[in-house]
Amino acid sequence: MDYLRDIATSVVIYSFFAFVWFGWALEGPKRSWKKYLVIACTTSFLLGVLGIYLIFNYQDEASVLTANGLSTWYYIIVIIEFFIGGIGAHLLYNKKLDSYISPWICLIVGIHFSPLAFIFQEPTMHLLALLFVATSIVTIKRMKVISYRASAITGLGAGSILLCFALFNIIRLFIA
Repeated sequence: MDYLRDIATSVVIYSFFAFVWFGWALEGPKRSWKKYLVIACTTSFLLGVLGIYLIFNYQDEASVLTANGLSTWYYIIVIIEFFIGGIGAHLLYNKKLDSYISPWICLIVGIHFSPLAFIFQEPTMHLLALLFVATSIVTIKRMKVISYRASAITGLGAGSILLCFALFNIIRLFIA
């Protein structure tokens, strides 16, 4: 069963966080990337607004969180994610390894998508998790050879992934 309200909500969440990741990428990208990142930020924002409209259209539909009583598990996973991500970022900052913060957060966000895939009964979230973890790994491997900030690679990768997933879920809603 497709939970259309959850799919519509994911459009907002993915679009909003794509906007955030693209914004983080603007911290120190290659000069040639800036205009594309601004376009990506704007696109993500506009898709998020569309997502809000879609949520209102599907607000009477069932949600896996309420239908199956899984909202407590959802909140536990999100709280753990914020806690681990925040502590890790704080430690990296204190050790003057702040360039590793964006790949660290990307890794933690990626990992959190796997349990969410089970909660939301959404197998595509496993792919999302894999792509986020891969983005973290690629960023860390490239950090030694780039002349721009690591957050540019992480933000561009994570933002692009989320933007694609937002678009994918919009398509799912229109063909449902």
